[in-house]
Amino acid sequence: MYKATSSRITDTRALFRAAVAILLASLFYSVPTLAKEPHAPVKQQVKQQDIPEKIHIDADQMKLNITSGNSVYTGNVKVTQGDLVLTGDRVTLTQIDNTLQKFTVIGKPARYNHVTEDGQTIIAESDQMVYTASENRLVMTRNARLEQPDHLVSSQKIIYDTLNKIVMAGDVGDRDAVDGESSPKNQRVNITLTPKTKTDSKNQ
Repeated sequence: MYKATSSRITDTRALFRAAVAILLASLFYSVPTLAKEPHAPVKQQVKQQDIPEKIHIDADQMKLNITSGNSVYTGNVKVTQGDLVLTGDRVTLTQIDNTLQKFTVIGKPARYNHVTEDGQTIIAESDQMVYTASENRLVMTRNARLEQPDHLVSSQKIIYDTLNKIVMAGDVGDRDAVDGESSPKNQRVNITLTPKTKTDSKNQ
């Protein structure tokens, strides 16, 4: 009798342990699955952000070097990439290792128009522009003018950091001179500031 009772207790304990093991195993394997599901949309968003926006170009004529990938567009040229628009009489696209490095725009004037993520419109114009996409750097020379919602800058040379929204004007070096030209002389800087009104401050 004692042996039979002991055997039943042992069997009951074994069944209980097996049930607990099955329960723990089911919880262990289900948690990671549930944890991944909320992150799936985030991964999709990251992938969408990593995909560069397409570049659309309209022009009267085009010349493409298939070996280097560099191309030249002339005649009423308009380059559009998302909220960025470049226009001019002549636009040169320079590539290195199959990666677009910069746009060189020449016009009377060449124009840059960009709507930022916070809805501000940046308008710039000059006779020559060099926009280096990888550095978020726009360099304007000769009759340069940069207009933002709260100020206007004009000079013979302006450098605009489009990512950090930093503007430098005047004698700032010849690093981005077009076709080997030196920076123009008499680089006086003119700035017009628009003070914010009390209404503007309250809206912010």
